[in-house]
Order: sequence, then structure tokens, then C-alpha cells
Amino acid sequence: MDGDIRAALPILAALLSIHTRTSEQYQAENNNRTNYIRYMPTVPPFPGANRTMGYNPTMGPSSLQNSMEEPMFVLPEGYFYWLRPNWEGPPVEVVCSIYIDSLGAFSEKTMDFDLSLILGCQWRDGRLANITSEHVAIPEGMEIWKPSIDVVAKESTPYTSALSVSREGNVLMMQWFTIKATCLMQLHAYPLDHQKCSLLIQNRGGVKIVWGWETFWFPGDTPIVTRTSGLHSQLSLETVESFAYVNSLLYPELICVYQGVTCDYRESENCLRAQCTSVEKITTEQCRTCNYFGGECKNGTDELAVRKPEDCVFGLLMVSEGDLVFTTAELRFSLRRRLSYHMLQIYIPSISIVAMSWVSFWINIESSPARTALGVTTVLTMITQSGRPIPMPEVSYVRAVDVWLLVCQLFVFLALIEYAAVNYISRRLKEAKALKRYIRPPAAKRNSNANAFPTNSNSHPENSVDDTVLTNAGGSNIADTIDHICRWGFPLAFLLFNIMYWVTYNYIVQT
Repeated sequence: MDGDIRAALPILAALLSIHTRTSEQYQAENNNRTNYIRYMPTVPPFPGANRTMGYNPTMGPSSLQNSMEEPMFVLPEGYFYWLRPNWEGPPVEVVCSIYIDSLGAFSEKTMDFDLSLILGCQWRDGRLANITSEHVAIPEGMEIWKPSIDVVAKESTPYTSALSVSREGNVLMMQWFTIKATCLMQLHAYPLDHQKCSLLIQNRGGVKIVWGWETFWFPGDTPIVTRTSGLHSQLSLETVESFAYVNSLLYPELICVYQGVTCDYRESENCLRAQCTSVEKITTEQCRTCNYFGGECKNGTDELAVRKPEDCVFGLLMVSEGDLVFTTAELRFSLRRRLSYHMLQIYIPSISIVAMSWVSFWINIESSPARTALGVTTVLTMITQSGRPIPMPEVSYVRAVDVWLLVCQLFVFLALIEYAAVNYISRRLKEAKALKRYIRPPAAKRNSNANAFPTNSNSHPENSVDDTVLTNAGGSNIADTIDHICRWGFPLAFLLFNIMYWVTYNYIVQT
């Protein structure tokens, strides 16, 4: 044991001397107040980054140690971080891309949604070219020019960021955001609705933002990459559209869309069953695709005319250092509401209640307690189902779910009214028959008393009940006939309503 300790003492002394020398150098650097960049090998955070970030996977421990011992370097003379590159020329082109880590939940009551993403933007600053031989990370606190990026949202928190620069002077800025953005939903067809929610990223200070992916930190051919396991199950993501356009608050005539990309995300539904959050599956080929899903993309969009870049030249020339004219990047999510939850919570229970009210038509008319109890129970249950506390905004229009619940209430109420009607008709029929027997005694008794009491055609009541009105030609009473008709009429009417309901609202959604 003592021998091992004595053998380790020289190593400990060497480590202490290295630490002391490094601390002294660091103190001297701070005293000189000079911005330095220490070489930091960048480990690619995503597959494919080794081809874009200057990462060398063959670098061993010795190479790493040698790189850490390389001399530091300073920013060039005359570098002012408050001046953008080529500040007297055209706007700086900033190429951006996004990795969406989570999307949702969506709130219909507050009209907003949650979003967590990583925003990567790259631009070229020629003043930083050839000051390093490798791709290096810029330490926190170093002042270099960065584009002014403003995420338009209720709440936007960039909780961390990182900067790095390459030998060619290409600067990469990575920012992690947690966002609560506004989404003004149209709920006419709720819960059969489709929604479009947008996220705006404004860039001021002489910047032309462009969506791109050629030099970024994830593979693929799309500027928007999504971790599909982070998509909320409330809504399914169908398409993601990304736009870039000249924007102005004072000069709307300068607004000009110069880039548009549409990506189809419907195949991401296949990733829901992959369970790509577990360690056992995260390295599989399917989960690699699902965790970096980009969809099938095409230039342009079906809803917005994207102009040629030369058509927006005048607007781009007006992009200034102030806030009058600037460029905006927009993400537009096309979402379709999943119906499973509402089928289990609204549609299937209400269909069951309506069908339960039809049982009354098969119960004997004489069983008043049973039919009355069933009718009242279904009406009260339907009212309770309609008044369930669903967090919804106070909108001034009728939604699809309102139409459904109102019609279901109408069906159960009519079933109860139907029994009241047939019960009334049946009771009147009994009274009519009893009255007929009372007014018209049996034939033998009438004949025996015929001579004793002279008859007068006007001696009978003028308003005697005509039983032909209360009975049909077959002899069965009208109440039973009404019940028989309702046994099939109510289900057929409800089926017809369902066909009209689903076809109409699906057509509204599609158009």
C-alpha cells in the first residue's frame, strides 16, 4: 500500500503543476482583458454533424491533449461586435434550421400551445476568417456580432445558447427555447376540426433570414426536424410549412414572401407505436428516423404564392438597421384533431343514451312506471352529459359538438313525449269504450225496454265518442301503432342525422 502511494506521488505533483500553470495563465488573460478563444473540440450532438462541424472521430487522446495545448488567439484588430458583417452592403444572410423536441399540449380555452425547440442559425463573418485552423466553440461572455432574433410568443425563454466559429468565418449559433405561443383556433367543426398554428421568428438589424439545411447539425434535406415521440397525442401533425418574407409594420406594401417549403408529416403516425423513448430502441434504425423526422418536402406551398427572389429585391434593399423593415421566418403547423378521446367521452356515451331511450317503445303501454322512469332517466342523463365541464372559450358560434348534443337531447326528449302521447291516446280509448258500454247497453236489455221507454234519436249525447277515430281499420288501437312506428322510425331518423352530420362537417373541414 505504501509503495503504491509513493509511486502515485510524482503523478499527483505533475497534475498540480499543470493546474497551477493553467490557473496563472487564466489570471493573466483576465488581467489583460483580451477576448480569447480556446480550442474546444465540438462533439456532434446529432448524427451527421461530423461532416459539418469539423469533428474528427479519429482524434485520439494524444491529439486531444495537443489541441488543448495550442496557443490561444485574439479577435482581430478593429472588430466591433455592434457592427454586422459587411455593414455597408446588403443584409447578412442568416441560414436557420429547427429541431422540434416537443409540440403540445394545445389549449382551446386559452388559445395557445407549448413548444420546445433548438434553433440553429449560421452566417458568415469574414472578419473571423482564418483566425483558427479548426471549428472552435466561443466561450460565454465573448462579444461578437449576432443577429437579433425575436420569437413572437406569449412566453419565450431561451434557456441556453452556444456559439462556434469555423476557419472560413462561418458562425453557428444554437439556442434552446421553451415557448408558449398563441394559436387563434377556429372551433366551428370541433372536435372534427383542423387547425393551423404559427410561430413567428423576427430578425432585425439588417438580416435576411433563410431556411436551410446544407451545413447544419442534423441529417436530412429539410430545415425542420422533429422528434416524433415529443408530439402531443391530442392533435396529429399533417404538414409543416416554413416561410421567409420581408415584413414591415409601417409599409405593408413591402411584404414579400421570398421562400416557402412544405413538408408532409403524415407518415409520422407510424412512429407512435415505435416507442422510441426507451434506451433499448433508441439506437434502432426506425427510431433514428423517428427522432429526426423531417417529412417529405417540396418548395412552395398550396396556399401562399412564393415570389422569386428577384421580385423581393426592393424590399430586401429596404431591410435596415432599425425596426421599420425586417425579415420574418414563420413556421406553420397544420394539425388534425384526433377523435379517439371525444369518441370515448362524448359520442359513444351519447349514442348509448339515445339508444337506451328507444327501449321505451318496446315496453307495454300499461307499464307506466317503467316507461316513465326510463324516459326521465335518459333525459336527465343526456342533460348531465351535455353539461360536462369541457374547458372551452366563450365563442359566439355553434360548434359541431353543440349540434350533436342538442340533437341527442332532442331525441331522448321526443322519446319521453312519445310515451306521454300514446299513454294519453290509450287512456282516452279506454274511456271511450267504457262510455260506449254505458251509453249503449247490451242488445237484449235494449229490446226488453224498447216498449217501456220510447226512444228518441236525440236522446243520446251529441258529442259521443266515435271509436273509429281512436281505432284503425285492423282493430288495433292507434297507441300501439304509434309505438310500432317509433320502434323503427327513431333509429332510422338518428341514422339519417349521423350521415348528414359526419358528411357535412367533414366537408366543412376539407374545404
